[in-house]
Order: sequence, then structure tokens, then C-alpha cells
Amino acid sequence: MKRSITVSAILLMLATAGYGGKPCAFNTSWIPVKPQVSTYLSTSKQGNGLYQVSLMKSDSGIEVYINIISPGFTKTVCGKMTLDMQPLESTAKIIVGGGVTMFTKCGYDNNSLTIKTVIAPYNRTVADTLRFPDRVIDFSQVPLLVRTLQLDSASQYSFASLNPNTNAIVPLTIKTIGEGRIMDADCYEVEMNDFEGRAIYWVEKGQQHRVMKIEEPGVNRRSELIP
Repeated sequence: MKRSITVSAILLMLATAGYGGKPCAFNTSWIPVKPQVSTYLSTSKQGNGLYQVSLMKSDSGIEVYINIISPGFTKTVCGKMTLDMQPLESTAKIIVGGGVTMFTKCGYDNNSLTIKTVIAPYNRTVADTLRFPDRVIDFSQVPLLVRTLQLDSASQYSFASLNPNTNAIVPLTIKTIGEGRIMDADCYEVEMNDFEGRAIYWVEKGQQHRVMKIEEPGVNRRSELIP
């Protein structure tokens, strides 16, 4: 019961995605039929790694594949959604230190979602069903948001989103905080706050809205697009 109250309160607060007067509309027309792969070099105190996002589109929807590789940690995320960014299903597999594996599977049906996580080698399973009256952003969609939303110098958006670490619905906010030039591309500086913390996305103003650089101040990590 406590979780239901929390979810309802958050969704009431975020009932109109795109606060600040800007309506929420997703532009996915630029996503190609053939896979588009963006690869980033990540640097942090823990060492260098790779971050890769692959996108493709068909008549039935959009698929995204995310791979994160860093010292002692790998994460693979797969997501499927409709052409208007309604999530359908997603999976995530995390391997820590070569010994602990966490596999999460999430499915969406009407106004509810089911999420199940299996943790090995402990054979522990955590499962939940959450209900919601409006759109929820799946964790696999996070890298796509800043590329599919209409951005300008005063953009502000707010959504309800799934936190797969706690199986809860939490706020996700996006706003433009500046402009600049990265790798000869004019960009918007976009701040995102979600279940993983604060991140700064440098988003190209061009037609495909490439993410040129990502900064995560809380973990002192920076990821730059490899041309």
C-alpha cells in the first residue's frame, strides 16, 4: 500500500509531461532502419571504458541496445518500444567483478508493468507489478530522451520513470542549461536527473541530435563520442 501511494503521488505531480508550458512530443523520424551505432570513450577514477548505444527502427517499433564496459563491470541493456516511445519490454544484465550477475526483465501491458530481477550466484529473485495511469519512461529509453524531445534554449520536461534498482516509479527531469560547441558541432547543454543521479548531455542541434558528450559529476565520469 505504501508503494501505491508513492507512485500515485509522483504521477499526479508529473501528470503533464513537459512542464513549463512546452507540450511533450517525441520525434523518432530520424531513427534509421539499419542499426545506427554510437560509441563513446568513458574516463573516470576507476579507469577507462566504453559506452555504446545502437538504434534501429521498423514498422513495428524501435529497438535500442546499450553496452557499458569498464574495469570490473559490464552492463547490457535491450529495449523495445513503439514509434511514439511507449515502452513494450526491456532487459538488463549486469556482471560485477566476474562473480555477481543480475538479470532484470521488464514488460509493459496497458497501465501496468512487471519487473523481475534474478541475482546469481545467490539465487535471489525480486519481482513486482506496478500500476500507473500515464506514460512511464523505461530505463532502456533514457539515452534516447534528449535525442527525441524538442529542445531549445528554455526546454524543460518531467516524466515518471522506472527505477530498476528499487522497483519503484521515480521522477525524471530534463532541462536545457546552456549552449556550446563540441567537436565542431553546435550543441545544447542539457541536464538530466534520474534514478542514477545528475548527468549533463551535450546534444547536437543538427537533424539527428547526436549526443556528443556526457558528464556525470557525481561519479566523476565523462564519455565522449568517438568520431
